[in-house]
Amino acid sequence: MPLRPHWLDSRLASLDKDLSALRAALPAPVAAALDRWQSDAAALRFHLRDDAAKHPPIIAILGGTGTGKSTVVNRLLAGNLSATSFRRTHTAGAVAIVANAQQLPEDWLSIAHEPAASLPARGEPDHLVIATSDAPLAAQVTLVDTPDVDGDQPLHHLQADRAFRWANAILFLVTPEEYQMTELLPNYRLARRYAIPALFAMNKCEESAVIDDYARQLTTRDWPDARIFAIPRDDAAWPPPPGADLSALAAALIQLPATSDPQGLANRAADLAGRLMDQIVGPLRQDRAEADRLTAALHGMEAPEPGVDVNPITQQLQRRLQQRSILYLMGPGRMMERVRQVPGMLVRLPRTLWDTVIKGKSVRLNDPADPNAEADAKAPDFRAGLTEQFAIVQSRIDDTLRSSPIVERWLVDRSPGYLAARLDPALAGNIADEELAQLRDWLEKRWNATPRDTLLILRLLRHLPGGQKLVQWAEAAPYLLALIVATHHVFFGHIDLMIIGGFSLATWLTEKLSNEVTNRVRQTNRRIGERFAELAHQQIESVCAWLRDQAPAPNTLNHLEQSAAELIEAVQPDSSAT
Repeated sequence: MPLRPHWLDSRLASLDKDLSALRAALPAPVAAALDRWQSDAAALRFHLRDDAAKHPPIIAILGGTGTGKSTVVNRLLAGNLSATSFRRTHTAGAVAIVANAQQLPEDWLSIAHEPAASLPARGEPDHLVIATSDAPLAAQVTLVDTPDVDGDQPLHHLQADRAFRWANAILFLVTPEEYQMTELLPNYRLARRYAIPALFAMNKCEESAVIDDYARQLTTRDWPDARIFAIPRDDAAWPPPPGADLSALAAALIQLPATSDPQGLANRAADLAGRLMDQIVGPLRQDRAEADRLTAALHGMEAPEPGVDVNPITQQLQRRLQQRSILYLMGPGRMMERVRQVPGMLVRLPRTLWDTVIKGKSVRLNDPADPNAEADAKAPDFRAGLTEQFAIVQSRIDDTLRSSPIVERWLVDRSPGYLAARLDPALAGNIADEELAQLRDWLEKRWNATPRDTLLILRLLRHLPGGQKLVQWAEAAPYLLALIVATHHVFFGHIDLMIIGGFSLATWLTEKLSNEVTNRVRQTNRRIGERFAELAHQQIESVCAWLRDQAPAPNTLNHLEQSAAELIEAVQPDSSAT
């Protein structure tokens, strides 16, 4: 299929825009791969332009540490233009030498261009330093001095690789000591694959044998037609072969083409599509799958009701209602309790009876001063309990997330976002405060209310002979009625029979009394449980939302995969053509 530069350029521009929109959500390794991909895509778009006549060929000089790249540039241009040093890895960034600044495209390397403050110019990382020269060669070609490809600074390798991909041609520079270096092998292969014109030079050479061996090695490394030049040391007595000296190298540089081979461009596009799938979309797919897996795991651990029981708060209310209940006072449980209190009752009885019957004063049972009453009034710290249980829910979420190495990396790189997704445990404590406040309001309204069974008995007594007096006694002191019934039951006759023979009715009414309190307790427990479960659900959903944001959406990844597939299909040869 014929290469379509304009379609390819627009497709790369669209991909660059889509990927830039994802940058904020990318993990550090994928973001680094994206930076390189975008730089290489910009280099391909640069080579797709049909404006080779507008600027001279741009030739990057690549080599290892100490090969003398800057020295060779200065010798070719007959000037002290690029800084040299006996120290290794002296050049930190690309340095371009031009006759005038207009001969170099403004966007070349897609980094800032800065004129050299002084000569010799020294390169800076992520900047293109431009030095001017009045040498004739500088007007015909643009030489770019690059950092070492084998130094101990990874940033230098990236600077050299960027210049390699943006250049129209390459000059590989080696020395007799380093021509077998493995760091240049990928560049040899890519230069052939991308059809980049290349020349080879050996600096500091002193004999022909090493040049011949270098030529044999290049033959096995996809360069059987490699043209090799020799640059002897200044004090060397050995002369280079005819047509392979420094002046011949300068002439050969002028003859290098500035146009790009269509098949080389197609190979660049295919490699970009493959790297997009392997280094960007592939890891993002893994992140997406891991985020979905953990989201499902978190949804599966939706917290059940916390098991909070507020019965201790209502125990005192139940005791109060039972004390005010006639049927309970006549029950065996209450009588056994009073039997234990007989000595004290005997002491208090005359005055109590006098104050109750004659003066109509009410008897206060279960005085707050009673230690038992104070014990009943004590209740657990429900707020602390709920807060602690919510912290346990958050701890389980943390354990689930940290079980994944991928999410562990996210927690390190993007901890502020995760911390923002965690709810304040005090919200769980607020649930207890609010629900217990409503329960206390209910308790206060019913604290002095007469139980329903007592009201029913009092209504019955009003219709019996002598019942009105009995009602007055019962309303004044419920336990007094029980005491009289228990000691002089024959005196009341049918009333006593109704009470003694109505234990089934008493049981039923007592159960209804207990159920009223029990139902309210269950309602409070249920409300606390439901609200706690909802808060735990909100916490899980908040963390799941954070997880979903850590990887692109599936439709976004599908779109990138489709774009990469279209890119590969567009540059593949048409198999149907013959």
